[in-house]
Amino acid sequence: MTLQPPPPAHLDTETFTLRTWSAADAPTLSEVLAASDAHLRAWTPWVVDGRIPGLSLGERLERHAHAFESGSEWVYGMFSPDGREVLGGCGLYPRVGDGAIEIGYWLSVHHTGRGLATAAAAALTRVAFASSNIERIEIHCARDNVASGRVPHRLGYHIQEHAAGTDEESNESMVVWVMTRAQYGA
Repeated sequence: MTLQPPPPAHLDTETFTLRTWSAADAPTLSEVLAASDAHLRAWTPWVVDGRIPGLSLGERLERHAHAFESGSEWVYGMFSPDGREVLGGCGLYPRVGDGAIEIGYWLSVHHTGRGLATAAAAALTRVAFASSNIERIEIHCARDNVASGRVPHRLGYHIQEHAAGTDEESNESMVVWVMTRAQYGA
Protein backbone atom coordinates (compact mmCIF):
# COMPACT_ATOMS: atom_id res chain seq x y z
CA MET A 1 0.00 0.00 0.00
CA THR A 2 1.22 3.47 -0.79
CA LEU A 3 0.00 6.69 0.73
CA GLN A 4 -1.46 9.28 -1.65
CA PRO A 5 -0.03 11.83 -1.39
CA PRO A 6 3.20 10.36 0.01
CA PRO A 7 4.26 11.63 3.44
CA PRO A 8 6.78 14.46 3.49
CA ALA A 9 10.37 13.49 4.29
CA HIS A 10 10.65 16.43 6.71
CA LEU A 11 8.08 17.79 9.20
CA ASP A 12 8.70 20.66 11.60
CA THR A 13 6.71 21.11 14.80
CA GLU A 14 7.10 23.72 17.51
CA THR A 15 9.30 21.46 19.62
CA PHE A 16 11.03 19.04 17.24
CA THR A 17 11.68 18.03 13.65
CA LEU A 18 10.70 14.72 12.10
CA ARG A 19 12.83 13.64 9.17
CA THR A 20 13.86 10.48 7.44
CA TRP A 21 16.81 8.65 8.95
CA SER A 22 20.14 8.45 7.16
CA ALA A 23 23.24 6.36 7.82
CA ALA A 24 24.95 9.57 8.98
CA ASP A 25 22.61 9.55 12.02
CA ALA A 26 24.07 6.26 13.29
CA PRO A 27 26.67 7.68 15.73
CA THR A 28 24.20 10.02 17.45
CA LEU A 29 21.44 7.40 17.49
CA SER A 30 23.86 4.81 18.88
CA GLU A 31 24.54 7.04 21.89
CA VAL A 32 20.80 7.54 22.50
CA LEU A 33 20.09 3.81 22.23
CA ALA A 34 22.90 2.97 24.65
CA ALA A 35 21.67 5.52 27.20
CA SER A 36 18.05 4.35 26.76
CA ASP A 37 18.68 0.61 26.56
CA ALA A 38 16.80 -0.50 29.70
CA HIS A 39 14.01 2.01 29.07
CA LEU A 40 13.45 0.84 25.48
CA ARG A 41 14.13 -2.86 26.03
CA ALA A 42 11.23 -3.04 28.50
CA TRP A 43 8.66 -2.22 25.78
CA THR A 44 10.32 -2.04 22.35
CA PRO A 45 13.44 -4.24 22.23
CA TRP A 46 13.44 -4.15 18.43
CA VAL A 47 14.29 -0.43 18.56
CA VAL A 48 17.58 -1.33 20.26
CA ASP A 49 18.29 -4.64 18.51
CA GLY A 50 16.72 -4.08 15.11
CA ARG A 51 14.13 -6.27 13.44
CA ILE A 52 16.72 -7.87 11.17
CA PRO A 53 19.63 -9.37 13.16
CA GLY A 54 23.13 -8.83 11.89
CA LEU A 55 22.68 -5.39 10.34
CA SER A 56 24.78 -2.51 11.59
CA LEU A 57 22.91 0.53 12.83
CA GLY A 58 23.97 2.43 9.71
CA GLU A 59 22.60 -0.37 7.52
CA ARG A 60 19.33 -0.34 9.46
CA LEU A 61 18.99 3.41 8.94
CA GLU A 62 19.77 3.03 5.23
CA ARG A 63 16.97 0.44 5.00
CA HIS A 64 14.57 2.86 6.69
CA ALA A 65 15.55 5.57 4.20
CA HIS A 66 15.11 3.20 1.25
CA ALA A 67 11.72 2.00 2.57
CA PHE A 68 10.63 5.63 2.92
CA GLU A 69 11.65 6.44 -0.65
CA SER A 70 10.03 3.30 -2.04
CA GLY A 71 6.82 3.88 -0.09
CA SER A 72 6.81 0.59 1.84
CA GLU A 73 6.90 2.27 5.28
CA TRP A 74 7.68 5.72 6.60
CA VAL A 75 10.06 5.85 9.56
CA TYR A 76 11.20 9.17 10.99
CA GLY A 77 13.86 10.25 13.41
CA MET A 78 12.68 12.82 15.94
CA PHE A 79 15.32 15.53 16.32
CA SER A 80 15.77 18.71 18.32
CA PRO A 81 14.89 21.79 16.23
CA ASP A 82 18.58 22.39 15.49
CA GLY A 83 18.94 18.77 14.32
CA ARG A 84 21.80 17.94 16.68
CA GLU A 85 20.01 15.71 19.17
CA VAL A 86 17.96 12.55 18.63
CA LEU A 87 14.86 12.70 20.81
CA GLY A 88 13.27 9.47 19.56
CA GLY A 89 11.66 7.96 16.52
CA CYS A 90 8.26 7.27 15.02
CA GLY A 91 6.71 5.93 11.88
CA LEU A 92 3.79 4.88 9.74
CA TYR A 93 3.61 1.13 9.09
CA PRO A 94 1.15 -0.39 6.57
CA ARG A 95 0.92 -3.75 8.35
CA VAL A 96 -2.62 -3.67 9.75
CA GLY A 97 -4.77 -4.28 6.69
CA ASP A 98 -6.20 -2.54 3.66
CA GLY A 99 -7.04 1.11 4.13
CA ALA A 100 -5.25 1.13 7.48
CA ILE A 101 -1.90 2.10 8.88
CA GLU A 102 -0.19 1.73 12.26
CA ILE A 103 1.65 4.51 14.08
CA GLY A 104 4.61 3.56 16.23
CA TYR A 105 6.79 5.76 18.44
CA TRP A 106 9.59 5.66 20.99
CA LEU A 107 11.49 8.27 22.98
CA SER A 108 14.95 8.60 24.44
CA VAL A 109 14.90 8.06 28.18
CA HIS A 110 15.98 11.71 28.54
CA HIS A 111 12.93 13.06 26.68
CA THR A 112 9.94 11.29 28.17
CA GLY A 113 7.12 13.05 29.99
CA ARG A 114 7.18 16.20 27.82
CA GLY A 115 4.40 15.39 25.36
CA LEU A 116 6.77 14.65 22.49
CA ALA A 117 5.29 11.23 21.66
CA THR A 118 1.79 12.74 21.70
CA ALA A 119 2.88 15.55 19.38
CA ALA A 120 4.61 13.10 17.04
CA ALA A 121 1.58 10.78 16.93
CA ALA A 122 -0.68 13.79 16.30
CA ALA A 123 1.54 14.90 13.39
CA LEU A 124 1.54 11.38 11.92
CA THR A 125 -2.24 11.12 12.38
CA ARG A 126 -2.62 14.28 10.26
CA VAL A 127 -0.19 12.94 7.65
CA ALA A 128 -1.95 9.56 7.47
CA PHE A 129 -5.44 11.02 7.10
CA ALA A 130 -4.14 13.42 4.44
CA SER A 131 -3.78 10.27 2.34
CA SER A 132 -6.94 9.51 0.42
CA ASN A 133 -6.62 5.76 0.93
CA ILE A 134 -6.39 5.65 4.73
CA GLU A 135 -9.65 5.02 6.61
CA ARG A 136 -8.27 3.72 9.91
CA ILE A 137 -5.17 4.28 12.05
CA GLU A 138 -4.05 1.93 14.80
CA ILE A 139 -1.64 2.39 17.68
CA HIS A 140 -0.56 -0.80 19.47
CA CYS A 141 1.04 -0.75 22.91
CA ALA A 142 1.65 -3.17 25.73
CA ARG A 143 -1.20 -3.04 28.23
CA ASP A 144 1.25 -2.39 31.07
CA ASN A 145 2.96 0.48 29.24
CA VAL A 146 0.77 3.16 30.79
CA ALA A 147 2.79 6.11 29.47
CA SER A 148 2.55 4.88 25.88
CA GLY A 149 -1.18 4.26 26.27
CA ARG A 150 -1.74 7.87 27.29
CA VAL A 151 -0.68 9.02 23.81
CA PRO A 152 -3.61 7.61 21.79
CA HIS A 153 -6.02 8.37 24.63
CA ARG A 154 -5.03 12.07 24.56
CA LEU A 155 -5.52 12.15 20.79
CA GLY A 156 -9.04 10.71 20.88
CA TYR A 157 -8.25 7.17 19.75
CA HIS A 158 -10.53 4.45 21.12
CA ILE A 159 -9.62 1.02 22.42
CA GLN A 160 -10.62 -1.59 19.89
CA GLU A 161 -9.32 -4.64 21.72
CA HIS A 162 -7.12 -6.08 24.42
CA ALA A 163 -5.31 -9.05 22.96
CA ALA A 164 -2.87 -11.49 24.51
CA GLY A 165 0.26 -12.15 22.50
CA THR A 166 -0.51 -9.86 19.56
CA ASP A 167 2.86 -8.13 19.70
CA GLU A 168 5.08 -9.66 17.01
CA GLU A 169 8.13 -9.30 19.25
CA SER A 170 6.82 -10.79 22.50
CA ASN A 171 3.88 -12.35 24.23
CA GLU A 172 2.87 -9.07 25.86
CA SER A 173 -0.80 -8.41 26.24
CA MET A 174 -1.46 -5.58 23.82
CA VAL A 175 -4.00 -2.80 23.59
CA VAL A 176 -5.06 -1.78 20.09
CA TRP A 177 -6.19 1.84 19.83
CA VAL A 178 -8.07 2.91 16.72
CA MET A 179 -9.19 6.11 15.06
CA THR A 180 -11.25 6.13 11.89
CA ARG A 181 -11.41 8.91 9.34
CA ALA A 182 -14.99 9.67 10.47
CA GLN A 183 -13.89 9.97 14.11
CA TYR A 184 -10.97 12.19 13.10
CA GLY A 185 -13.23 14.51 11.16
CA ALA A 186 -15.78 14.80 13.97
